[in-house]
Amino acid sequence: MVEIAHGVMLAGALAGTGATLARGRRLRALDAIAAIAMLAAMLDTAFAGVLPGVAWAGILVLAGLAIGIRSRLDRSRGLGCGAKRGPRPVGLGGRPRPLDDLHHALALIATGWLVAAAGHDDAGPSVETHLHAAPLLAAESLAVLAVIGLGAWVAVRALREGRGGIGHGVMAASMTVMLAAMAAPGLSTGFGA
Repeated sequence: MVEIAHGVMLAGALAGTGATLARGRRLRALDAIAAIAMLAAMLDTAFAGVLPGVAWAGILVLAGLAIGIRSRLDRSRGLGCGAKRGPRPVGLGGRPRPLDDLHHALALIATGWLVAAAGHDDAGPSVETHLHAAPLLAAESLAVLAVIGLGAWVAVRALREGRGGIGHGVMAASMTVMLAAMAAPGLSTGFGA
């Protein structure tokens, strides 16, 4: 199961990075940095183990917090309470989409959380933690499942918007699949399966 989880995790990271970088002129630097950091963390966790999981967790959590802060600043600048609202934006390159940015930020933070749990420490990784099979606590499980559910909803909503939402829909779906693949072994161990 673990090899399958690693394969799905890497496929999700590759798809998400590809969808993010394919935006061209609409690409924002912070999104590109977060996507590349996510892919690097997944590759390192699955294959090399160059950096400890805590370092990758810190990088991913900082990227998630930065996206959350950027989203809040974007909303306060452009969509204040008295501001006239135009048509709904289609894509991250346009005006802010708070729920989509919330999912992006939370997915990065949750992934950092899981990478820290699966990371390598100085004494060498235990088999359970490297294989993402360390059981998750109840609060962790609920938080990760909530982010996965939010991601699925954001992806479906974005894909239903048509051509304009495909890029973000693919990114949200790939992050959701990647997060689910990382959490699956730990959730199954935690629930006794």
